[in-house]
Amino acid sequence: MSGSSLPMGSVNTAASTERGPTSGVHRAVASPKPLLASEVLREELAPLRPLAPRCRIWFAGLAVAIALLAVAMRAGLGAPALGADDATLGFSAAGALLAIAVLPFPYAARAALVAIVGIVLMVLGLRGAGPLAGLAVDGSWLRGTARLTTITLLPAALLFRAHYRAYARARHLLIAALVFSVPFIVVQTILALDPGAGSITRISAIVGIAVVCCSLFGFMGEGTTGLSGVWAGLLWVVLAGEIGLREFSVLADLHTGYLTYATTAVGVLAAGVLTSLGVFQLGAAGLAPEARRLSLPGRAAPESGSTGNPPPVA
Repeated sequence: MSGSSLPMGSVNTAASTERGPTSGVHRAVASPKPLLASEVLREELAPLRPLAPRCRIWFAGLAVAIALLAVAMRAGLGAPALGADDATLGFSAAGALLAIAVLPFPYAARAALVAIVGIVLMVLGLRGAGPLAGLAVDGSWLRGTARLTTITLLPAALLFRAHYRAYARARHLLIAALVFSVPFIVVQTILALDPGAGSITRISAIVGIAVVCCSLFGFMGEGTTGLSGVWAGLLWVVLAGEIGLREFSVLADLHTGYLTYATTAVGVLAAGVLTSLGVFQLGAAGLAPEARRLSLPGRAAPESGSTGNPPPVA
């Protein structure tokens, strides 16, 4: 052989030496792992922190809405018995909510704090105080409690169903929310059949029942969300808007105050959205890992006596 030839080991060593940081092998090792299609599907079917950045914007917007509502109360709108303390409660809730939206809280902690703010506003409203004080004008504690329970739990369950459509427990949560909505359906049915109620009140009661029944679309197959997010939004608007329509019914009179039902509707909408989103995100924080583990194709464990492989040949 020629004197310029090198042993095989020397050739390999030289080739290894020539490969620098820009070589293809080095780039393949140093480059980040490509995102697999299964990971994209998993994030779609079971996100770990759904609506995380978007909800912070919504919380800030709702804080502004509650603050404006408190300004209106200070100007004399709402129930006649309202005073400066009730407007102060609105300003306090708005300030707390804005801080929750801006400060870097963990996902679950922010959800819990938002839910607490919403629940406090609802409890105060049932007792005739704060931005939701108009709930106590009619003196129907049962009707107000049934409405607030439904506007909180049912949209939260529908949002969970929309974001975890391949997760079986999402339907279980929707069933539980519908059970808690039964008192509201009963109260609305009684109101719709009451001949003494105005036509607007009776029609709005029927519409409220219909929107609650639309939640049944959430039990469609896992290939679709059943428009669960749409029904959640409609529940917020219809159940709160129904209170505002009382301004045009026989329920409103000179003793209820100026635009009491309209301002109460705004407060109920804000508190309902807050509490629903908080409950939804708390559920997502607790169940997302399990949903992510079980929501991919081929996730189910084989049934007893079946291994998923063909039986051995005797």
